[in-house]
Amino acid sequence: MKKIALLIAAAFVMLCANAQKPSKLPVPDLPIDERTNLVTYQDVVKQEGTTKELYERAMVWVKKYYKNTSEVIKNSDADKGSILMRSSVRIFSKQKDGTMLPKNIVYYNFKLECRDGRYRYTITNFNEKAASAAPIENWFKTDSPYWSPSQYEWLTQIDSQIKELINSLEEGMLPPEVFEDEW
Repeated sequence: MKKIALLIAAAFVMLCANAQKPSKLPVPDLPIDERTNLVTYQDVVKQEGTTKELYERAMVWVKKYYKNTSEVIKNSDADKGSILMRSSVRIFSKQKDGTMLPKNIVYYNFKLECRDGRYRYTITNFNEKAASAAPIENWFKTDSPYWSPSQYEWLTQIDSQIKELINSLEEGMLPPEVFEDEW
């Protein structure tokens, strides 16, 4: 009887160990640029308006979305219709009891370019705050001795936050509603 219990316990331990293998975990589906091999969110969105109108809408959105625009905006050029920014998202580590504790900050570059009838956003160059550059692309490398399953969770958190940012941007770039008071 003891041998059966020991055999069941050993099988359970092996199952738990296999559950942590990277091949069994779903790889986060983040967009990777084929040229740079960096996580890159980029799209051209058709939107009614001139370069100047779209640039002004973008600036209104940036000032509304980010708390400290003087630190976020690195360069803006109304004539070219471009805004270069650097901002960050926070990642959290899940504890054994299920609570989420702040782990670190991940910085990214964000470029908005406006043209007549369209704008393009490019969000890339994600780096975890560290003493030296720590690109998040390393978190995909399951053969690294430093890899852990929690890195996939951090990638998923980043993806979710960037998608929320993009949704907010697309709403902010819509033409303002014109209210006509017909009394």
